[in-house]
Amino acid sequence: MNACCRAQPSCRDTLAPSANGGVHPVAGQLAAYNDRHIDLFVSYFHPEVELFVHGEPAPFVKGSAALRESYSKMFKASPLLHCELERRIAVGDFVIDEERVTGLRGGPPVHAVAIYEVKGGKIVKAWFLRGRGRPRGQ
Repeated sequence: MNACCRAQPSCRDTLAPSANGGVHPVAGQLAAYNDRHIDLFVSYFHPEVELFVHGEPAPFVKGSAALRESYSKMFKASPLLHCELERRIAVGDFVIDEERVTGLRGGPPVHAVAIYEVKGGKIVKAWFLRGRGRPRGQ
């Protein structure tokens, strides 16, 4: 599967359905993130999920309980949190999203890249790269 899009709200729809025929887990978790729906958000991840800051050897989240705790705190602290998908590339078991995150703890916009590994219809690993305030279109 190869897909790429540029600054299109419907970009998430370019992903094939998950193995069980439901919404692709990367598209689903993004929608749940923007709705700050923690139960739905966590449901798209494998119970033993690992989240990493790119380049760091140890995960900052390991397991669905830690995922729930970490993101529940962020959702509560950031009522205006929103992630806009700028670009998406899907290759095999990997989906790479370029994102613009606003409303994160009231701070400036964040330019981010998320790399998701999907197996069996669940996100098993993700790596994140973040920058600050990259203007749109650059």
